[in-house]
Amino acid sequence: MKHSHILPLASCIFFLALVILIQARHHSHHAKHKHSSTGEGEIDYTKSFKMAWDSACQSESAVNVIIVPQDFSFLVQSTIFTGPCQGVLELKVDGTLMPPDGPESWPKNNSRHQWLVFYRINGMSLEGSSLIDGRGEKWWDLPCKPHKGPHGTTLPGACDSPIAIRFFMSSNLTVQGLGIKNSPWFHFKFDGCKNVHIESIYITTPKLSPNTDGIHIENTNDVKIYSSVISNGDDCVSIGSGCNDADIKNITCGPGHGIRQPIIICFQEKLYSPHLLHQKALMADMYQWCCQT
Repeated sequence: MKHSHILPLASCIFFLALVILIQARHHSHHAKHKHSSTGEGEIDYTKSFKMAWDSACQSESAVNVIIVPQDFSFLVQSTIFTGPCQGVLELKVDGTLMPPDGPESWPKNNSRHQWLVFYRINGMSLEGSSLIDGRGEKWWDLPCKPHKGPHGTTLPGACDSPIAIRFFMSSNLTVQGLGIKNSPWFHFKFDGCKNVHIESIYITTPKLSPNTDGIHIENTNDVKIYSSVISNGDDCVSIGSGCNDADIKNITCGPGHGIRQPIIICFQEKLYSPHLLHQKALMADMYQWCCQT
């Protein structure tokens, strides 16, 4: 599902108010602040994003495009973007998205388990030329994290950390051409989803960042993960229970732990990784992985 390359302009694309809202707020603050991309990111744009999402979701156009403009950074609080929507949605991230900077900046009434959640969506594309910055460094330094205690042990204390992007009970999803770095916990989680296509994405966090899985799927069917680079501190791809038909090809993976899964079914395509699998026996480095429970 690669909508952006096949849409007829006359009838399908619906450019939303997000750009106008952002530009209006930028100009209204310009007399007080000389904004760089970093400074702009400290303004809370959550309401603007929610307004743009709600407008797109309610539109009767076949495909509705939300554009995050380039050359700016936008702070967004923990938010659930809810469907079902009238048409297909495309969220094009050409600017930088970021959450509040660490546990002390996270509002107490917001969930600490997740940042951006897409719930009950049927037909969505997430793509763009810019970077999503999870700002995870302060979360990794919580005392409970494994690397904080002696010999890799943990210390007492609060431990909840947000997943950067979660798709929940959704279908017909594409994530393509996007970069994401430094998630506090998993970078992507797909839970209760079907027909997921991930291609040409770039994920990066430091080697010692704890529990920063690149892509985690559970209770999810028909998953394709192709031609991506995942450089992180934990599993490149982790596959939980309840999965069927996951195809993973041409992944550059490291220095993380490779692919974590319960059973290896078949080997056909090539995975590039210094630490390929959580298995004692490797049946070659050419494989297609199929998850069945």
